[in-house]
Amino acid sequence: MPVLKALKVGLVIERANRKNLVALVAVAIIVFGFMFYINAQALGNQLVEKKGDYYSAQAILSKFQVKDASETGDGSELYKNLTKQKSNIALQIATLTLDKQTMYYETSLKLAELREEAFELEGYENVAELLPSKLQNSMDYLYFKRMNDEGKDTISDLFQYMPFLLFFFIHVGAGWYIFISFHTSSILLDDFEHSSIIQGFPIRFDHYILSKCIITFLSIVTSILLIFICAIPLWILNGLGNPLEPVAIYLGNATLISTIQYIAMSVGYMILISIFVMLLSIILNVLLKNMYLTLFVHFILFFLPMIFPSLISLIPYNPFNFMNFNDILRGLPVDLAKPVDITMNSGLIIMSISIILMLFVIKTFFSTGKIKRA
Repeated sequence: MPVLKALKVGLVIERANRKNLVALVAVAIIVFGFMFYINAQALGNQLVEKKGDYYSAQAILSKFQVKDASETGDGSELYKNLTKQKSNIALQIATLTLDKQTMYYETSLKLAELREEAFELEGYENVAELLPSKLQNSMDYLYFKRMNDEGKDTISDLFQYMPFLLFFFIHVGAGWYIFISFHTSSILLDDFEHSSIIQGFPIRFDHYILSKCIITFLSIVTSILLIFICAIPLWILNGLGNPLEPVAIYLGNATLISTIQYIAMSVGYMILISIFVMLLSIILNVLLKNMYLTLFVHFILFFLPMIFPSLISLIPYNPFNFMNFNDILRGLPVDLAKPVDITMNSGLIIMSISIILMLFVIKTFFSTGKIKRA
């Protein structure tokens, strides 16, 4: 079959391509780098995080004149509410210090309820930037209510296998697009350095592109598998962790899913993003015939919505709004100056349509004749 012939030629060339090995080494370094980062920054240490919240609460109260915060005092309702929040944060610190995890979840739920009440109080907009957003608080409320209802008395250890993978995939979003952009920026151009090998076979350009897509896709899947493999030492040393630990995300409204569901969802989005970037790289390689220009266009399209968030509100269904899928799952566009309600479900549709359109462009305009040097 012509495609198999093209695939064999491609595998011969890729066998000598060091870029694939460099990509795998980079993935391994990033995974182990996350482990060192977690340890160095004491991430997952709720006691450290809550002390930071306590100082923030003090900063908020400093905006008010000292008043009586008792129920019958002369302080405003917002001031009284914020004082109660500070007290609950202090209680959170105490329960964590005494390792009373059940009480910590109860106190955290009460804090989320107080913040929910604060949203409706006069003057809240003056301190809003120092407090979690309404959406973030809704997600916190759902999480702590679940943990409280189930009577949980333990906390996740980021050095266990499943919690580490969850942490990794929660933060991998933007970096994945950049990684795939570098990995595919010369997807066609590399082989033109071996034009004598390619031109020795009567391969149609569409068959050649298909073979390149298959080979590149396999290398991307291998990179994703390597993430799971590199984290196995944590499983051996510290255990699996709870794959059913709830994670709060935004899918049109705040909702809870399990850790394993979040990881599976992330892998699915990463694969779809990889296909999108790979096809775009093919088109840019053919049009621009330069790896650096291809990367430049990738980065311009990717970073524009991040540099100018108003573009997300102006063009909500731009596929590049969904490339950093972690931000969408956290509902960040909902908290923009001009909120826009976009979710990864709509992102799946937009990216799928974009992939189909790019396939049509490649098939219609770039798939005629034999392979020639770009």
